[in-house]
Amino acid sequence: MSDLDFFNENGFLILENVFKKRECDEIIDSAESLNTKDNFIPIMNIHNSSKIVTKCMSHKLLLKFIENFFSAKACGLQTEYFYMPPKTRGFSPHQDNTYVKADSDSFISAWIALTDVNSENGGLIIWPKTHKENQLELIENESIPSKNQDPNARKMSSIIPEKYKAFSPEISKGGVIFIHSWLVHASNNNNSTKNRNALLCTYIKEGADFRAGNYAKRKSFNLKSYE
Repeated sequence: MSDLDFFNENGFLILENVFKKRECDEIIDSAESLNTKDNFIPIMNIHNSSKIVTKCMSHKLLLKFIENFFSAKACGLQTEYFYMPPKTRGFSPHQDNTYVKADSDSFISAWIALTDVNSENGGLIIWPKTHKENQLELIENESIPSKNQDPNARKMSSIIPEKYKAFSPEISKGGVIFIHSWLVHASNNNNSTKNRNALLCTYIKEGADFRAGNYAKRKSFNLKSYE
């Protein structure tokens, strides 16, 4: 089965060793240099302030897979850097396209592990094949502030049919997981003693419609491939 066939069937794909450890450390250092408020709230659209992030978004292996999925040119759309220090709560189950509202199969996410990630330190939780449901119903959660987390991380939860089973993949530093726009995913709490650094990069098919969002303020931008 090809990578694209696996992705279309399961709604996700993991590629290991996409980025060198040095590149991951450069992204972390860049984020640390931007942290002037001495807090660990995720940085929305860090690519606007970090050239290394824009460069990593344009990695040849990422664009090759994404443009194969789109059958068209891919543009950058949004980034978010996560420090996720110890004791940070994870995201509730959600589908990204609930908020982006992009055209069908014209939006995709690439989640880059900047440290080794697992269920103990805040790694992702995914529900394979839920992308086939398209948009699921939502329930509103109790509004409980979550320190060092995205303010929208736990506001809503997707209602997941019981036939789907959760899976928490281990991803090594420098690995990438591609996430379908309708795949239900969440993240574990960080119960470790170290930060779980990660970079979310999202992509849109050139010319496709999407919702900018009041908080995310998404804007499409061109990418230049590099190896």
